[in-house]
Order: sequence, then C-alpha cells, then structure tokens
Amino acid sequence: MSFTSDIKKEIIHNGLHTAEERKAALSAFVRTSGFVGNKDGSPNFFIVSETENVAEFFMAAFSETFNVELSVTHATMDRMSGRDKLLLQCPAGYAENVLQQLYLRVDGNGIDRRLLETEADMIAYVKGAFLGGGSCTLPTEGAKTGYHLEIVFSDKEVAQDFCDIVDELEMLINLVKRKDTYVAYIKSKEVISDFLSVIGAEHALKKFSALVEKRDQANQSNRTQNCMASNADKAAIAAVKQVVAIQKLQKNSAFSDISDELKQLANERVKHAGMSMQELADYLKISKSCLNHRMRRLMELAAKYEE
Repeated sequence: MSFTSDIKKEIIHNGLHTAEERKAALSAFVRTSGFVGNKDGSPNFFIVSETENVAEFFMAAFSETFNVELSVTHATMDRMSGRDKLLLQCPAGYAENVLQQLYLRVDGNGIDRRLLETEADMIAYVKGAFLGGGSCTLPTEGAKTGYHLEIVFSDKEVAQDFCDIVDELEMLINLVKRKDTYVAYIKSKEVISDFLSVIGAEHALKKFSALVEKRDQANQSNRTQNCMASNADKAAIAAVKQVVAIQKLQKNSAFSDISDELKQLANERVKHAGMSMQELADYLKISKSCLNHRMRRLMELAAKYEE
C-alpha cells in the first residue's frame, strides 16, 4: 500500500462529523474528481474515481447528506494505472438542488466561501480535495526525488482559492500549471507534517516522522563521513606540502643552524609523512599546539631559504 493510500484510508476511517463538513468535502471531491455541466438541458454532474473505498465513502456521505443515492453508471479500466474507474452520477431531477447546496455552478466559479464558515469546514474541504485529487510521495533509497504532496485541479481559480484556504490554515503551499491542470503542491517536509496533522492523519504522520528522522540521520551520517574524508584529504595535502618544503630546507646549509627541536620535527615529518598532526604530536610526546607552533616556524624558515 502506498503512502497516499495510507493517508486516504485514515481520512475515510476518521470520517466527517457534520452535514456542513460533508458538503464541504463533497464539493471539493467534485472539484477534483468530477465535472459539472448540462445534461438534457438541466444542470448535472458526474464523478470519476479509480479508488473503490474513496468512491464508497463519498457515496455514503452523499446519501447521508441529501438522502439520494449516487449511481454507478459504468466502470472502465484505466490503461495507465490498470485500475477500474468508477463513474458516479446523480439521479435525474436531484442534481440542480445538490449543486446549489454544494455552491457549484455550471458556468464555473471559484470556491464559494459560504461553504466554509468554520475552520472545521475548511479542513473538511482540504480532506475532500486530497481524497479526490491528492497524492503524497516519499523519497526512496537511491532516488533523487524528495518529499512531495500535491492536489490536482482542472480549474485555475479553484486551485488558487484552495491555496488561499491552506494558507489560512497556516501552511505554505505553491501552485503550478501542469499541462491542462493546476497543481497545488508542498515540498517542505515540515509543511507536509503540518498538513497531515491538520487533516487528522495521525498514523500517517507518525510513519512520515519516523521516515524523516531515519533519512535525516542517514544524511547527517553521510555529511559527517564526507566531512571526515574532506578533512583527511586536506590533511594529506598539507602533509605533502610540509614534506616538500622541509626537504628543500634540508638541502640548504641554513638547516644546520636551526634548533634541535625543529630539526627533530623536520626529520620525523619526512620519515612519517602519512601521520596526521595529532599522531605526529603523540609520537614526539608534545602537545598538538606545540607541534603546530614548531611546524609554522619550520615552514616560515623553509619559505625564507627556499631555493
């Protein structure tokens, strides 16, 4: 089961608690999975769903709200996904009243705010939109894709109004056109976490948080290893530079005039070129700060007497 399915299953399990919430979710579901138009001269709508449990959920919500049963007119196989698509339609004579109560017009309009009088109604609308056109993908091992949650709309004005609703719920969401659709999307793992919390998908949130923590730990480990490797490379380059400079100094007559401590360091650095500064300090039984001081002095002399 995909993570998207986990979220949708949890939304369905939690249900919708009032008639207003059901209307908000139904309106959003029609916006993302349906089409509003005229049939035989009268306003009508139909809904297409390829997820059976989502279709059943909205059929039950519709029946409870309007005391009318949506009918499954036919099912077709989606060639891309390999899943059945269910076509749900409102019985003749009822659609116009339903559309009025869901604040949906044949000529198109944005989201009517009379549908969203409370925060609970707004959250219900977000739930309905996600059930109808939402998905959430997580990064996988070896893949370059990151966290991504999106909801697809066919109408730009509705998509923009939806983003405004999400913004009012204190979550940052972006909007982009993709072919003939408009996609509201979130890529921030923090905002996706907030989104799951707002819609009440607590189990999905726990799973998401565990994955984020595991991935962050892996990334931190990789960064640490890369940093250590980078530091090791820098140390190796520095050691090579030191050895080359010291060897030039040893060929200079001035080398015999330097102190015994610097001579010892010069000889041991050349002899143990692979040692880190800490290892060399331990070998010479001096502190690293003392070693660094002597090495700086040695390098200054090497630069002064460089041939």
